[in-house]
Amino acid sequence: MKSMIVASAFFVVSAGLTSAHARVVCHHDPVCQAQRDGTSVDQARKREQGVTDCVTAAGYTRADWSAYRVPEGPAKKVRACLARKGLPTS
Repeated sequence: MKSMIVASAFFVVSAGLTSAHARVVCHHDPVCQAQRDGTSVDQARKREQGVTDCVTAAGYTRADWSAYRVPEGPAKKVRACLARKGLPTS
């Protein structure tokens, strides 16, 4: 019984670690983003600059945007700006 509990705990922990490593965090590096997203470096740079421009125009920083600290009203403005530039809004 004890070995079964240990085995199931090991399985849960290993499954959690596997899913934790599935997401690649590029920290605004366009080359890494292009490889992760399967796009060109130019497209990744365009998206990165577009997001920065839209967030700055709303009066916030990329750090605020990444940490979900932009209130709903300004966030709608940022999403509208991204849509105007033809960039993904999510």
